Amino acid sequence: MGINRRNFFKVAAVTGAGACAALSTPAQASGPALPADPGYGMLNDSTRCIGCKACQTACKKVNELPSEGTLEDGGALYDSPRALSDSTYTLIKMHRDEQSGEATFVKQQCMHCLDPACKSACLVGAFVKEKEGAVTWDGGKCMGCRYCMVACPYNVPQFEWHKAIPDISKCTLCHDTRLTKGKPTACAEVCPADAITFGHRDELLRMARARIAAHPEKYDPHVYGENEVGGTNVLYLTKPKVGFASLGLPAFGYIAPPRLTESIQHGVFKYFIPPVAIYAALGGILAFNQRRNKLKGGTEHE
Repeated sequence: MGINRRNFFKVAAVTGAGACAALSTPAQASGPALPADPGYGMLNDSTRCIGCKACQTACKKVNELPSEGTLEDGGALYDSPRALSDSTYTLIKMHRDEQSGEATFVKQQCMHCLDPACKSACLVGAFVKEKEGAVTWDGGKCMGCRYCMVACPYNVPQFEWHKAIPDISKCTLCHDTRLTKGKPTACAEVCPADAITFGHRDELLRMARARIAAHPEKYDPHVYGENEVGGTNVLYLTKPKVGFASLGLPAFGYIAPPRLTESIQHGVFKYFIPPVAIYAALGGILAFNQRRNKLKGGTEHE
């Protein structure tokens, strides 16, 4: 059967309908990909933190990281460095209430998500969610695309911009140096104020709820990290009037980013139907134009 205008539009309608049907189902979060045993983590209690930065120093020591300063912008000594970097995996930040002037300190680090976005985004499987709870990175697999940096909702993975062959750097929960040897994280071990508690995630959640129940006037009733982005191995408590957002802990939803992004990707490319439909439509257009040009002696091109 030759291609004419009527036949072409029939083919286009069928292929277009197929493409629309394949894409008509709205993207939904797929089922959780959470480990049966969440492993170990830390509870950071900002109501107890005194801002001494002993944890920050211990982290640098155990990871053999150099000192770092960012005072060229006129910042105070305490605020140096100002952000996580390839040389700083743990950072104490200060929030000062504008009205009362009261300071609250918070520990910034990798959250070690139960369903990590960095792991989902990595094309070569360089990120691994270890059975102990840590999210680790394998430099032997990394191809340097830095998709993990874009995917992380907490902007944690850092790139070694100054090296010819750079690595991705972040907190490892002391996985190789301490965790696999039955030791707590270096930061938790040195904290003089008992603001950092190392333990199994389930036990940390029970501990956090017990503290809130015992002193409701002292704590925000929410345990940050229990459900955010699908849950994290690093949990937080703070004061009721401070709020987690002011401490740099955004109010993310309870669905892990990979559960949404992967469902969109899988929905678009499921059975490769949408690309086939598009190719079929383009083929119909090409055939129609060729037929039309042939009938007109090749004098008209569209």
